[in-house]
Amino acid sequence: MMKKHLLKIAEREELVELYSDANDVRKFGVAMILKVSDVFVVVANIASTGMYDGYSLLYMDSIHQMNVNTKYIKKIKKLYLEKKQNHIEFVDGNEDLLLSFLDFAHENNFMVSVELFNSGYGDVQGFIKYLEDDIFVISMVNEVGKLDGEAFIKSAAIHCISCDGEEVADLMLVYSDMRK
Repeated sequence: MMKKHLLKIAEREELVELYSDANDVRKFGVAMILKVSDVFVVVANIASTGMYDGYSLLYMDSIHQMNVNTKYIKKIKKLYLEKKQNHIEFVDGNEDLLLSFLDFAHENNFMVSVELFNSGYGDVQGFIKYLEDDIFVISMVNEVGKLDGEAFIKSAAIHCISCDGEEVADLMLVYSDMRK
């Protein structure tokens, strides 16, 4: 079972190559496993340059392969350490890892990118506003960095949520400039 292996990797604080894209089985990301539940995995992402790349919440069932102790991982780890990168601590304040991740993004004012139904894209980008039953609300930010309405999203539709990573870094800069 994947959960057992993910828990061992998290305990050893190892980096791992995670494969979770069913449309491109060669695509992977390097990450540190932070939290594991029966349904979700929270990871700290590291870019191919060894730079901080935010956090992601993945469905456990979407992970179809993971590699450890590869030469590529060793390279990324060296770059990460040499560039003095770090991630803030992920605090798991709920029994439900989805709620914990949403709280984490909201409390840190991180912009999120939500992929729905394994579309392969950040379908909705913005800031977590609140959660109501199995629906969470995002204040959407459009491509020019302006607030652009609210999205009401069913939790069951989520394939992946990322926050504070490269995917939204430029949009966050534009958003910040617009607020000045």
